[in-house]
Amino acid sequence: MPTVGWVKLEEITQIVCGVVSVNTNALLMYLIIAKSPPKLGSYKWLMLYTATFEFFYAFVNLFAGPSVHTYGSAFIVFQDMRNFLFSHQTAQILVCLYCSCFGFSMAIFGGHFIYRYGAVDTEFRLKYLAGGKQLALYILPFCYGILWGVICWIYYGETPERTEYLRETMLENYRLNISDCAYISAHFWPYDANMNVFPDPDSFLGIAVMWCILGSSMVSVIYFAVRCYRWLSKKLGDMESISESMKSLQKQLFHALLVQSAIPLFLMYIPAGMVFVFPMLNTELGLKYPFIGITIAVYPAIDPLPTMLIIKSYRRGCVDLFRKFTFRRRNQVSVHSNLASTTAFDAQKNGTDCLTN
Repeated sequence: MPTVGWVKLEEITQIVCGVVSVNTNALLMYLIIAKSPPKLGSYKWLMLYTATFEFFYAFVNLFAGPSVHTYGSAFIVFQDMRNFLFSHQTAQILVCLYCSCFGFSMAIFGGHFIYRYGAVDTEFRLKYLAGGKQLALYILPFCYGILWGVICWIYYGETPERTEYLRETMLENYRLNISDCAYISAHFWPYDANMNVFPDPDSFLGIAVMWCILGSSMVSVIYFAVRCYRWLSKKLGDMESISESMKSLQKQLFHALLVQSAIPLFLMYIPAGMVFVFPMLNTELGLKYPFIGITIAVYPAIDPLPTMLIIKSYRRGCVDLFRKFTFRRRNQVSVHSNLASTTAFDAQKNGTDCLTN
């Protein structure tokens, strides 16, 4: 499949996954509000916060699902303006908002694992998550997302040098004039007047901050996942004061988090790392079929599924909703069928009466 065809597939995937994501996250938000077990405690608010963000992220994907491309020592996140409904500046803002959501999603995972460990380790919870300290789990991802978007706007904005460097590859791979794009880009090793490469300070400064966000998120996920697993495997079975239902819920939440951490690992962390590392090393990634935009679009659509399927109360809630929906449909079909039968019977009876008379 040529790159142009791949971009078309990417656009279709972004639309389909955006619609799916809106529905799955809306369903998860309902389940969290209506079906959360009381023992879940305040963790349901962090789950609701994440689901609300991903609901918003789905709409951003629908309205501005840009493509990602690497070339030489540069990467570009661009929006094709030829069929875009808004202005060029609006498209740039939406591209930065899209990147900001990406940064937010990276940060929120660490917060979940920190909370889950605090839920099982009382000493840690009282020291770091008691009272207003818990608000940091809500505020920091938002700050990380804003910081990511500001970096894209300030350090990775459109410049004549980046435009000229990327012009040929955009025409070759996408049959797209870069003047028809709104984009953000980093060019790590530009050329001087003598065609010698030199490091671009803006690109490296911006990527350093982004690596800090990615790194802190990954370290939090790995560190607290390991500690939580050790705590659950060693102490949970020996503590008689904890009810079996509470133990089961803790295990369900942890398993859901493990699956949810695998999803961004393959759909977010690894693709983002590839986009960052290869241009920094001035190495051509050589992706004939750029899959990064597709993996990022798929992520918010499937991320709610582990929570809905693994946690028993949410799984039962989904089954109850399905039964209510199918029962209502069956009743509607039954009513229509009965009405049709009654109408046919009345018509036949009236016809018989007319013949008798």
